[in-house]
Amino acid sequence: MEALEVKNVKCGGCVDAIKNGLSELEGIDVKNIDIPTGKLEFESDGKTSVDKVKDKLDSLGYPAN
Repeated sequence: MEALEVKNVKCGGCVDAIKNGLSELEGIDVKNIDIPTGKLEFESDGKTSVDKVKDKLDSLGYPAN
């Protein structure tokens, strides 16, 4: 399980936008997004790097550490 801290997560709509955006990446399965902390937990089968996940989040307006 991988985890990132995502900024700008404020509501369920943000969670849906992140899930929908990351669903476009091969081998990424979002497990949980905690709204108060911005913690994103996901599993990867190794086909998509964490850097690509971060790039996608950034393009969606949710930069991640």
